[in-house]
Amino acid sequence: MLKASIFALLFIVVRLPGNTTQPPTPPSTSDTVYLAAVREFARTIVATRDETTLPFFLEDSIDPGSHFDFLKSCLQDTSTFTAAERMQIERWADHPVFRVWTQDMAPGVRLIPKDTITAIFSRKHRDGWSYFYSHYGPGYHSFGCPLFLRNYTWCLFYSGHHCGWLCGDGQLALYKKEGGRWMFVKNWGEWES
Repeated sequence: MLKASIFALLFIVVRLPGNTTQPPTPPSTSDTVYLAAVREFARTIVATRDETTLPFFLEDSIDPGSHFDFLKSCLQDTSTFTAAERMQIERWADHPVFRVWTQDMAPGVRLIPKDTITAIFSRKHRDGWSYFYSHYGPGYHSFGCPLFLRNYTWCLFYSGHHCGWLCGDGQLALYKKEGGRWMFVKNWGEWES
């Protein structure tokens, strides 16, 4: 009887929510709260660009921006993120909630398939940017998969803008929701060409 009581007590202690450092389970694309937050956040990012009269072209595949090593700096930021949040960020980087943007996630944008962009800038065209300018416009954007933290009040997000061989910018940034609006807080590196 004593052994059964000890086993039951150990089971309860191990199962208590406060005794884990595991980050919360990530949402899925069927999670309506997550999708609503993605749509709202995407609208905010699109609205912050100065291209209000032009179509906003967005590459449909997510771009985590990992080739710039911004994530490494972000994960070392112990003054901004808790240990559990850093674990959640690592898991998000390895396994984003989605890999392809859809029209439902980013209303008001014109999606361009990744394979179309790859074909335009392959050797098939002499000058990919001339072809892009004449068939689409002055540039396109690439977005990562948003990671929402702290009950959807923080968002970690990579965004890039591509407008020529030596024209573009991007950053991995943290946004905070204040008064119903997403506000830029800080970034972990940015690139500009």
